[in-house]
Amino acid sequence: MIFRISTSSGDSACTHHHDRRTAAAHPRSGRPPGPRPRGGGNAMVIVIVAVTAFMVLIGGGVFLLSGDDSDDDPQIRPLAATPTDSDRPTRPTYSPPSLPTSEPTTREPTYSPPPRNYGAIAVGRNGAIGKAWDYKSVATARRRALNECKTSGCKVLTTFVNGCGAVAYNSRTNRYWDGHGDTRAAAQRNAISNAGGGRTVTWVCTTR
Repeated sequence: MIFRISTSSGDSACTHHHDRRTAAAHPRSGRPPGPRPRGGGNAMVIVIVAVTAFMVLIGGGVFLLSGDDSDDDPQIRPLAATPTDSDRPTRPTYSPPSLPTSEPTTREPTYSPPPRNYGAIAVGRNGAIGKAWDYKSVATARRRALNECKTSGCKVLTTFVNGCGAVAYNSRTNRYWDGHGDTRAAAQRNAISNAGGGRTVTWVCTTR
C-alpha cells in the first residue's frame, strides 16, 4: 500500500515564516539575504604574499654580497676605492718674482778724507834739533819736537801736515829759517829761499 503525503501547504507556511524573519532582521536593506562577498580578504592575502617574496629576494641578495670573496665565486669582486683629492699628486706651482716698481738708485761713492798726520821741527840756539812726525794733532807734534831738542831755549820753527818740513841756516845772518812742502826737495828749497841762501840743516816728512 502506498501513501502519498502532500507537503505543499506546509512548505508554503515555512517559506512564508522564513521570509518574515529575514525582513525583520534587515528592515532597511534592499539586499537579498545571503553570504557577504570576500573581495577585501583576498587583496590582503595578495599583499602579504608579495611582501614575503620581496623580503626573501632582499635576504638572498644580502647573502650573496656578504659571502666569501674567494676565487671560487668569480661573480663577486671587491670594488676599487675611489681616489680622493688628498691621494692625487699636487702639481708644483710657480710664482714669478715681482718686478721692481722703480729703478734702483745708485749710491754715490762716499769720500773719506785721509788721516791727518802732523809733524814739527824745533831748533836750539846752539844748533840742537828736535823733530816729530805722524802725530794726530799739531799740539802733540810741537810738544814732541821740543822734548827731542836736548837744550834750553829750543823753539819750534815749522809745523806741517801730510807733507815735509825743513830748516836752513844762513851763515851770513847767523839765523835758522823754516820751510815746508809736499816732498823733501820742495821743503828744502822753500827753507833756503826763506833764509836768503845758505844750506839745509835738517828735514822730516810724515806718512801720507
